[in-house]
Amino acid sequence: MKIFNSDILIKKTSCNCADLPGHQIPPSVNLFVKVTKGCNAHCAFCSNAGCQSPTSLFDIEKMIRIIYELKSKGIIVNRMNITGGEPSVVSPLVVRILDAIDKEHFDDVHLHLNTNGVTVQAQDLMQHPRWDSISMSLHHYDVNRLSDLYGCEIPAHLLHFTGVDKQKINFSCNLIKGYIDNKEEVRKMLDLTLDTGIRRIGFVALMPVNSFCKEHFIDIDDIPFAEIPHVYFTGAKDRGADCKCSNYLYNKNLRILEIYMRNYANPQYCESSLVYDGAYLRQGFYNNNIIY
Repeated sequence: MKIFNSDILIKKTSCNCADLPGHQIPPSVNLFVKVTKGCNAHCAFCSNAGCQSPTSLFDIEKMIRIIYELKSKGIIVNRMNITGGEPSVVSPLVVRILDAIDKEHFDDVHLHLNTNGVTVQAQDLMQHPRWDSISMSLHHYDVNRLSDLYGCEIPAHLLHFTGVDKQKINFSCNLIKGYIDNKEEVRKMLDLTLDTGIRRIGFVALMPVNSFCKEHFIDIDDIPFAEIPHVYFTGAKDRGADCKCSNYLYNKNLRILEIYMRNYANPQYCESSLVYDGAYLRQGFYNNNIIY
């Protein structure tokens, strides 16, 4: 389909489910809004590792024009992901975006925050009522190991979530050799998540973006999730060779935790993904394919 006189790839079929092929769905995209490359953490596995510049010009009016352009072409914005870097290092900008995407005019746009939750500003941002969902990175259950991974001090308030609607939150945990890398470590993450009052967690294998990721890669298929007590497989979806995800439930002491796993993903796959960095709109996570 065309937006701003440029061709973009659009998701028009749902994912395959077991032996059942995907069915036709309305044309839709996910819009990733990168508000900064800067971050308070220094994770060696991050594609933004080493980027310390938190501020840059960001055109909110252009972002609104993009949403209206998609709507005018009959393209559904499945989810608008506010991401970075770490969005909370430019918290005032994120608040301005939240004010711009108000419910009155954009009530059909699912607004999602990606954060590590470490800063005071992140905890404040998570309290904002406009969020439909929040994904918080949490790559270990032990604060000292987490601090080692993040390269920064982890505050005592990290898992308190004062004033935050926990029903909106899911944890996102990278599988990393020497950290969360076997079924017993996974079980400890599941228990921590339940004890914190969060009801969803996702496990993701590292993408091969640098040498650290290649050296610390753990294949998600090498961890037998179904062998963890009280974990039950519920289904899987895929888009052929491009990506596959699986879902499980953890049922313990009458408490239920939803588990998501990204089995594999092709980093070159960009159908349905648009990225806006405050200056340019691109298809996928590349620098050379400016749409607008």
